[in-house]
Amino acid sequence: MTSDTETPSSDPFPGSPARPFSFLNSPAVKFVPIGFVTVMLMIPSTFVWVLVEERADRAREVSRDIASSWGGTQEINGPYLVVPFTETYDAGLGDKRETVIDRRTVVLFPQKLEVSGNVSVEERKKSIYSLPVYHGSLNLSGRFSAPPDGMFEPRHGGTIDIPAGKAVLVIGIGDVRALRSEVTLGLDGNETVSFEPGLGPLSMTPTPGVHQTATPSGINAQVAPLQWRKGFSFNIPLQLNGSTAIHVAPAGQTTKVAMTSNWPHPGFTGAFLPESRKISAQGFEAVWTIPYLARGIPKVLETNQVPLQDKLLGVKFVEPVNFYQTISRSMKYAIGFISLSFLAVFVLEMRSGWRFHWIQYGLVGLALIIFYVMLLAFAEHFGYGPAYLIAAGAATLLNAAYIGSSLRSRTAGLVMTVVLASIFGVLYALMREQDFALLIGSVIAFVALAVTMYVTRSIDWTGRGERHPSAAMEHG
Repeated sequence: MTSDTETPSSDPFPGSPARPFSFLNSPAVKFVPIGFVTVMLMIPSTFVWVLVEERADRAREVSRDIASSWGGTQEINGPYLVVPFTETYDAGLGDKRETVIDRRTVVLFPQKLEVSGNVSVEERKKSIYSLPVYHGSLNLSGRFSAPPDGMFEPRHGGTIDIPAGKAVLVIGIGDVRALRSEVTLGLDGNETVSFEPGLGPLSMTPTPGVHQTATPSGINAQVAPLQWRKGFSFNIPLQLNGSTAIHVAPAGQTTKVAMTSNWPHPGFTGAFLPESRKISAQGFEAVWTIPYLARGIPKVLETNQVPLQDKLLGVKFVEPVNFYQTISRSMKYAIGFISLSFLAVFVLEMRSGWRFHWIQYGLVGLALIIFYVMLLAFAEHFGYGPAYLIAAGAATLLNAAYIGSSLRSRTAGLVMTVVLASIFGVLYALMREQDFALLIGSVIAFVALAVTMYVTRSIDWTGRGERHPSAAMEHG
């Protein structure tokens, strides 16, 4: 017969044995080994992070190999009309008087420059790695006006000499090895001049922040004095290969760049962003217009360097998911990820009568660390999305089955499945929505704390077996 004073059991895990309470097995003390295990798991997680960085370095090395064969990041800087001249003057006094020849170079910018073309992008693979490479069909057209008066003024009161046939049209190119056809200069619509390798009297330095597989150089074509002195129109078709990105300098006093491509993931970059752009699953279209004043350089410049190397505009052909960077970034959340999982296991343990040893916590944590290794391995073969689903599903099922069997409760296993699935879902959202990572993380931390406070409100943290005051009132 059942006693009238007996109360129904509120244990969510029926059949579990009653736990003897003492200070050493109290919930408060249990936090110490759990915290120790959490900290120790940072050691294998660091090794995994090193592995991710090593694989990322290998991918970059393979990408450089592909780019060195196909073509690197391209930079189209020009055309510029370059006219070398000399000033001859006498310097010194008396017996030390001597004749000095000062060699100078003046660079003229096009009055108007239009750059138009199509960039066809594809992915080239080597082993398990790939790199976006492209073939660009570009056309440079515009007009040079007649040189302004006083352009060749002497600095030292000497005599100016402009050698005949030394004026050249110069175009700087990031990787001239990737030119796919001969380049010709069309003058005034009726004359064609072939380009020669080199920058003539100018030099070109590597652009900061732009990885190039070759020393930047260029091409040049002679322009007759009768043409450059009165001004001329030009047309220059370019066929070239490249990879990763393409940059164009606003070389004209007024420059318009119109670019189309079949790549649906453009990253517009440089000193000027496009004034109009259209992006779809089939590719993108973008138009830049840079007026004379925005460029910030005069119409004529005396220099030995190719100008505007720090004022490029262009587009990067961004890969949809750089999973090495994404996985490396997700490793920063590993300690929080593991702590939330341990917190869920701890609550389930406190709500049941079965003990979950600290070594078992370590095994659960190692399964979560191996999740990152599986994610890296599968992503290299199947892509980030499918790899995340496989790795997260395997880790969730393994830990949920292990925890449910260890606590002798199917309910605990189901609860852990929901908890781990939620944690993996949040981690995926954090990686995909970088701009909202802090907001998502703070909300999840608050919700996790609130749930923990609620489900542990009746736990005796001292281990003395004392009932919670609210429970005493209910049974008083």
